[in-house]
Amino acid sequence: MNPFAPPTTDVDMAAPERRKPVAFVLLGLSALQLLWMLLCAYAYLELVRTGVTSFLTGLGSLVGCILLYVGAVRFTVNAARGNRLFVAALVCLVWAARGWWGIPISFWGPYALGSAIAGAGWWFSRGAVPH
Repeated sequence: MNPFAPPTTDVDMAAPERRKPVAFVLLGLSALQLLWMLLCAYAYLELVRTGVTSFLTGLGSLVGCILLYVGAVRFTVNAARGNRLFVAALVCLVWAARGWWGIPISFWGPYALGSAIAGAGWWFSRGAVPH
């Protein structure tokens, strides 16, 4: 190995500590979204149980939220991780928000907020550090 060769890794990825404040903001917003979800949890279950919305919408909502929380924690622990989790959460939450659309905002709002958090998490967990 040549000690004088240029580095093979992205220089921005070598210093993910510049993304730590953003990671804590995303984690806090994810916690806020979790609280909003927990306030409406019984209503969500009742809407799925009574057939107002489909079981797949409820399942996509649950999976998307879990992916969002895991991605946010992983991004907070290591600011170079969580990229694929945020993309998967974004897809699930957008699909879930579409399924809850005909119901008042208090029901589809958490999924819209979760989608925005997942999109921001994906943006900041990419290879380059935002300036």
